[in-house]
Amino acid sequence: MPGASLEGLSILVVEDVAAIRSLVVKLLERLGCADVLEAADSETAWQHLERTAFDVVLLDYGLQGDDGISIALRLRLQEDQVNTDVPIILLTAHDEMRIVQAARQADIDAYLVKPVMPDRLGQRIIEAIRTRQVRLGTPKRSSEVPWRD
Repeated sequence: MPGASLEGLSILVVEDVAAIRSLVVKLLERLGCADVLEAADSETAWQHLERTAFDVVLLDYGLQGDDGISIALRLRLQEDQVNTDVPIILLTAHDEMRIVQAARQADIDAYLVKPVMPDRLGQRIIEAIRTRQVRLGTPKRSSEVPWRD
């Protein structure tokens, strides 16, 4: 995506299919994101979510065990969790209305249907961050605050 960079962002990719997870990580790196952690299952995702603050979480809908919507619901309900208000983007091969509605009810910020295209991925990440900042009144990241004399 011309003019858009994910430089300086910390992103968690939760996807159980190794080839898709690897592709998404490579796309993120091409978009300038050097701080990407991966999880192949919900247990590993929770380990990361409990230890590291992320700017965005990319969450697969069709995980084994807990699905992406269940993880998002649980995350949003844990008020003492460092990632409670992190922007979440649901990745899925499905575009069914019931999934879209469930994602909205789980306070998921955006939705991307696989296969993921680099320009769309970058655009959705930036939109999700901005939307959540506006909704929550969250200040911009320190890297986005202009310096003044």
